[in-house]
Amino acid sequence: MVRIVLRAIWVGCLGMLLAMLAAFAIVVAVLLFDPKCGPGDSGGCAMGLVTVTLGAALPGFIIGSVGYFALAFWRRRPTLPTIRQLRNWGRED
Repeated sequence: MVRIVLRAIWVGCLGMLLAMLAAFAIVVAVLLFDPKCGPGDSGGCAMGLVTVTLGAALPGFIIGSVGYFALAFWRRRPTLPTIRQLRNWGRED
């Protein structure tokens, strides 16, 4: 169980990094086409870049770690009986 928790934290950190990189790239792409951002700007566009990038950190961590927990517990579930086992239920083999 400790291994699952440590791996979930690791995957959560990777999810956080990927979410921050994706948010940064999306905001940079949007800012390139915004006519209000550019020379003579007071810095509001740059602050939006930082705010969105840091704002994506916590959701990225949560999605990564919860997703790994769901996958790990799905893999550890008990196996369901096969059709042959259900058909022969109660019989001696």
